[in-house]
Amino acid sequence: MIIGVITALTLLFGGAIFTFDNIRDSAEEVIKDKDRAKQVVSITKQADEEYETFAKNLNELSEQFLQINQDYNATREELDSFSTRSKKNRMAFLEKFVELCFQVKGLVTVEEWQAMHSER
Repeated sequence: MIIGVITALTLLFGGAIFTFDNIRDSAEEVIKDKDRAKQVVSITKQADEEYETFAKNLNELSEQFLQINQDYNATREELDSFSTRSKKNRMAFLEKFVELCFQVKGLVTVEEWQAMHSER
């Protein structure tokens, strides 16, 4: 499960999960329009919050899975329910992260985007 999320994020953000760090760190230098730069920084902070929430939820889901897995009497329905909750959590996170990525892309030019990523 976690491998799938990491793979998806890696593919979406050009080989690095934390691409937003690079964008945030270089936005004010690269983007000359200060209002756009502030918007980009704000979005990257929102992305950090989303990631932290996802990580917390992932830890909680891991604990729930361990409890279900340790219970010999756990039913198929319990595992199916867990799987559904887990999938919904992952998909919600990925959808939000992609949305934030495209919000940033909508605020910057191709040249700014490339410059922010060349700072790696």
